[in-house]
Amino acid sequence: MRANIIIHSISGNLYLIADTFAEKLKERGMDARIYCVSDPDLHLAANEKTEAIEYYEEITALPEATPEKLASADLIILGTPSRFGMPTAEMKAFLDSTWNQFLKSSLAGKKFYAYASTTIDENDGRRAVSGLYRWAEMMQLYPVPFEPYIHLESEIMPQRPSEMIDTVAEKLAEMASLPDLGL
Repeated sequence: MRANIIIHSISGNLYLIADTFAEKLKERGMDARIYCVSDPDLHLAANEKTEAIEYYEEITALPEATPEKLASADLIILGTPSRFGMPTAEMKAFLDSTWNQFLKSSLAGKKFYAYASTTIDENDGRRAVSGLYRWAEMMQLYPVPFEPYIHLESEIMPQRPSEMIDTVAEKLAEMASLPDLGL
């Protein structure tokens, strides 16, 4: 089973979460790969915020997400920062690029999971994730029956994902590996 994790990570938190998800999925025998959406302005964030530079090279070294990467997966995981309760413009641009897959229903039946980070509150993150799940519904994807993970950040100081993410990732990997998604 192939899992493609597609993220838009600015400060590194979504990258760290994706890396943990990939590790736990691999422990369950899945081929898990991480991709990033195009963000030609990521270097600006790295220059403005010291926490963004910490993972800049690792994020920019990731292969770029394409609609074809979605088609090659059995499980699609999307991660986005929340911007005003919505996915970022970069994630939205990526989703908009999947119009042909929508028209052809070429992603129908694949498994799906989404997560987000937010500096506002958990509801802000949930709204952003909700947009990703609406896209998944339109694409006829099957959601993994596991609550979306919302990472709360701070504007003042970066709050990196804690050890709790290991537990979340293990449970996600367990649920995602079910052949019938527990339905």
